Amino acid sequence: MTVQLAPEVRGLLLPGTLDWLDEPPLSPYIGGTWRTPRSDTVIDVVDPGTGQTLTTYAASSAEDVADAVAAARTAFDDGRWSELDPEAREERLRHLADLLEADAGTIAQVEALDTGKPLAEARLDIAEAVAVLRYYAGWATKAEGSVIPAPRCFLATATREPIGVCAAITPWNYPLPILMYKLAPALAFGNTFVAKPSEQTVLSTAYLTELCAAAGIPDGVVNVVPGAGATGAALAASPGIDKIAFTGSTRTGQAVMRAAAGTLTRVSLELGGKSPQLVFADADIPAAVDGVMAGIWTNTGQVCVAGSRLLVDRRLHDEFVTELLDRTRDLVIGHGLDPATTLGPLISRDQRDRVTALVERAAADGADVRTTAPAPGRDGYFVPPTVVTRVRPGQSIEREEVFGPVLTVLPFDDEDDAVRLANSSPYGLASAVWSTDASRVHRVSRRLRAGTVWVNTYGVFHPTLPFGGVKASGFGRELGSAAVEHYTELKTTVIGL
Repeated sequence: MTVQLAPEVRGLLLPGTLDWLDEPPLSPYIGGTWRTPRSDTVIDVVDPGTGQTLTTYAASSAEDVADAVAAARTAFDDGRWSELDPEAREERLRHLADLLEADAGTIAQVEALDTGKPLAEARLDIAEAVAVLRYYAGWATKAEGSVIPAPRCFLATATREPIGVCAAITPWNYPLPILMYKLAPALAFGNTFVAKPSEQTVLSTAYLTELCAAAGIPDGVVNVVPGAGATGAALAASPGIDKIAFTGSTRTGQAVMRAAAGTLTRVSLELGGKSPQLVFADADIPAAVDGVMAGIWTNTGQVCVAGSRLLVDRRLHDEFVTELLDRTRDLVIGHGLDPATTLGPLISRDQRDRVTALVERAAADGADVRTTAPAPGRDGYFVPPTVVTRVRPGQSIEREEVFGPVLTVLPFDDEDDAVRLANSSPYGLASAVWSTDASRVHRVSRRLRAGTVWVNTYGVFHPTLPFGGVKASGFGRELGSAAVEHYTELKTTVIGL
């Protein structure tokens, strides 16, 4: 089915993007071929900026998932990838990175259309995916082992070996970068792979799959099963999976853990967040305002590490909120492909309605709800940037992950009060400290229960920096050398001399 585009959207797309979108391959990719799915469940691909259905596809069935896992198992067991010299794996992954970079303009447009995010942000996403892929390509030759000082009558070694078949279930907010956090290290260390992208954002994963084949990655090494919850559940419960990596909501992460427990499949989870930004009286205020804005308005707040809880020294509260609202007036809300847009739509009608309901409930409960950049008077899933003050600690808007452009503000009285409020959330993915007092920065950073603490900055990601959460935000780390532990296992070999 050819993608249906609104005329004003079609005019914003590059010819290469239009050519690919005419027949996007939205079906299971198994063993090196696109297959007809064995399912009657039809899923719409929607442009969040217009609310228009672009195309439809059939979800992958449990049988499709079983076939994909079997193809990955065969590709692992016969050594077509795991037994390649590490230099050969590195070379092909670097080739894949080159192909991805060469098509970055087209893929960024595909991503902006599919997710609704501004094109400038989508370009950064593709650049990040390329950087992560190149970083892990280099790791293919660096997962070294060791010689163990066992009794002298033995030669004992510990070597890193691939786990086997790895699976990933990825979300809709950063489809390609988050997939790459999982795919790149898995392939670098010799594993094979099955990916289940979010049913709402399948386009960039399909594009990447075609590039994998062009880069010389053998058939069966990378498999894709597009679909919704039933597809993900079948993948999580598959006895043929050796490791599954999930990014998404805490509730779904719990379901993945329960399913994987039946097969003793190892699991890593990057889940929800309600990340606090602590602004102390001695902070650089203009820089802190910039950081708070970046932390909550990026991707329209649909970010797992969104700095959605502003905790500010009571003495600064009114001044800071006024400056923040003034700056928010400069945001331009619109379609992600419009070059003027700085804040796009939410991903779906359901997400828009959920966010709106949470804000309305907060207002009914006595919170002060303020917006300054009105949503455009057009179709699409738009919510204006919203600042909520006079909230109570533990109120639903302050405690629940909203996943939208909504910032709650709470004043604190002193350092202990700030830390107590920050740690009161069930989540622990990220946080930020804004202060020019070096001693305070170290004290507070140590006390915050979060996987990442940014100081006088926000949202810094790099392939070398381990990322993950604590508490209800999950466990396990992606990126950096931490991935070695997640995608290899240690084998001890003892030789009698």
